[in-house]
Amino acid sequence: MKIQNLKFKIQNCKKGFTLMEVIVSLGVIIAALVGVMALVTFSVSSIRVNKSRIIASNLAQEGLEIVRNIRDNNWLNYKRSVSNWRDGLASGNYLVQFDTENLLVFSSTPLKINPAGRYQYNSGSDTLFYRKISIEHIGDNQIKVISQIDWQEDGKSHVVKTETRFYNWLEEPE
Repeated sequence: MKIQNLKFKIQNCKKGFTLMEVIVSLGVIIAALVGVMALVTFSVSSIRVNKSRIIASNLAQEGLEIVRNIRDNNWLNYKRSVSNWRDGLASGNYLVQFDTENLLVFSSTPLKINPAGRYQYNSGSDTLFYRKISIEHIGDNQIKVISQIDWQEDGKSHVVKTETRFYNWLEEPE
C-alpha cells in the first residue's frame, strides 16, 4: 500500500508547470527574441553600409578613369612631350564627371543621380557621396592622382580613397 500511495503522490506533483518554471521559460524565450532582433537590425545596417561602400568604390575608380582618359586624349592629340602631356591636369583638387573631358573646379558639392542611374553634378537628386580628385605632379613624367569619396551614413563618416600614378611612357623628344 505504501508503494501505491507514493506513486499517487509523484503523479499528482507532475500535473502542471509551476509559476516559477513558466517565468523562467518566458525569460529564456524573450532573451532569444531580443538577440535575434538585435542581429537582424545589425545585419540590415551592415548591408546598407556595404552597399554604399561598393558604390563609393566604383565612384572612386571612375574618378581615376576620367583622369586617365584626359591623359590618354592628350596622347591621342600628340601631346606627348614633357611640356604638354599633362595639359588639363594641373596640380590641385577637382571634381570630375563621366560626361566631361575637363576637370571641374572643386567645391563641396554632393554627387547627384539622374533618372538613368548615372552619377554627376548637373541634375538629379542629391546622393550621400562627395568626390574629390587630387592631382600632384611628382616629376616631369609622373603624376599622383587620389580619388576620394566621403559620405555620412548611420551617424558615421565613411571614406573610400584610391590612388594611382600616371606616367608619360609615350614621351617623345621635344
